[in-house]
Amino acid sequence: MFVRNVYVEKHKVTICPSTSTTKEALDLVRKTGYRCVPVVDSATKEYKGQVYKVDLLEYLFEKGGKPEDSVMKVIDEEESFVHKDSSLSLALLRIDRLPFLAVTGDHREFQGIITHSVLMDLFRDGFGMKTGGYCFTVAIWDHTGAFLKLLKQLKAFNIEGAHTFGNGNELFRRLTFTISEDNEDVIQKLKDKITKSGFRVLHVEKIEKAV
Repeated sequence: MFVRNVYVEKHKVTICPSTSTTKEALDLVRKTGYRCVPVVDSATKEYKGQVYKVDLLEYLFEKGGKPEDSVMKVIDEEESFVHKDSSLSLALLRIDRLPFLAVTGDHREFQGIITHSVLMDLFRDGFGMKTGGYCFTVAIWDHTGAFLKLLKQLKAFNIEGAHTFGNGNELFRRLTFTISEDNEDVIQKLKDKITKSGFRVLHVEKIEKAV
């Protein structure tokens, strides 16, 4: 999946124009309630970086900065962006401690942002929380064909979401998958079937459909 499939488009994002003063920028973040907003060049629409409320307060009230000074004196994280055609895995690697990553076009023009909450929504999708069902966590011994062998046990079910954990573990990995099934007897039979196939069922949990 690519960033372009999930990012928040620019018309839905509060931005700070690069022509703003530090006072105007502080007024903006106070009004919106955000701790940080993207700064965009007023002429070229190029992404310039992020401006944090805490940095504005420090600049104005602790470092002797002037309200009429340019916001460009306070911006940070100038490289906190990904191209809209980048993979989500790259976005996950880069976002880390940041509140968001800017999403840009070919010439760094601002297109929108991708946030932690967007990435968390994708993670929730992998647990089938939109549809509900039963979520299995299964230990899979790391050998060729193990996943295929498990999937054959699931061919009669609709898989609503799936994740794998334990990347780099030489012994086994954990697979979680959610199936859209409400019958507890069917779930128990599936659990027994998976176990008899040589896998270890670590946990089974009922996932309620998100409202």
